[in-house]
Amino acid sequence: MRLFRAKLFITVLILLLIIDCSLSGFIAVWREWYWQALVDKKFYLWLWYVGQFSVIALISCFIAGMSSYISNIVGLHYRTGFTKKGLQLDYTKIEGGNQRVQQDCNDYPQLLIQLILGLGRSIIMIGVFVIVIAYQLPVQYFILPIVYTVIGTYLAAKISKPLINLNYINQVVEAKFRQILNKINYIEVHKNNRLLYKNLKYLNYFQSFFNQITIIIPHIMLLFVYFSGKITFGIFMQVASSMNELISNMSYFINSFDVINRFISCRKRLKELGVI
Repeated sequence: MRLFRAKLFITVLILLLIIDCSLSGFIAVWREWYWQALVDKKFYLWLWYVGQFSVIALISCFIAGMSSYISNIVGLHYRTGFTKKGLQLDYTKIEGGNQRVQQDCNDYPQLLIQLILGLGRSIIMIGVFVIVIAYQLPVQYFILPIVYTVIGTYLAAKISKPLINLNYINQVVEAKFRQILNKINYIEVHKNNRLLYKNLKYLNYFQSFFNQITIIIPHIMLLFVYFSGKITFGIFMQVASSMNELISNMSYFINSFDVINRFISCRKRLKELGVI
């Protein structure tokens, strides 16, 4: 019965994800109508589009809340299974074994669900925005975003690589410090945390820089076709926004490396414990 409920919740999550992505696709098309209504100074038409957006925003808020709730329930279900297995093992002989059963059995399914849903959403959204953009512009306009994202992903991977080991070591030294509260163990905790925060700082620098540049790239790409009169202002705003969304979704790994590293570290600790 518990397994059936988990599968049912996962199915509902997938349906909510598809609906949410479909609404985002509609908003991508809606932007052209909205901005053109402003340019044409058609107040009643603008009011109609504002009403459409308000309804979709309310639906999206409901989907976000419900998706978060169901994700937590599914994670709790799998935590129960991992914890039952962990309690049957001799975890007392492993460094931080108590914490691994208590915390990692909770974090692992939650991080896994977060990554799967995030990746699934990004894949669907990429397909949606490719269709929206391809309807307005030729295929060569996809070259720069793809190259830009591939380079950014490679650089982010290089910067974040040390975080996998540092996250793992951090859990070990924190566990030792919890068991024996002395100056020696605290020095280890302090030293590793400083290294962890230092490397995380570099990743945050790069993510912030990348995301700021992403905002302006679609505008640079579209300036020529707009100023030459080949597209209207409404189409310009629609495609620029869609291109920004496309790059953001193709950059999923860039913005998720910290979560990915935490997941890998958590998985490593549970494998050592024998839970997975």
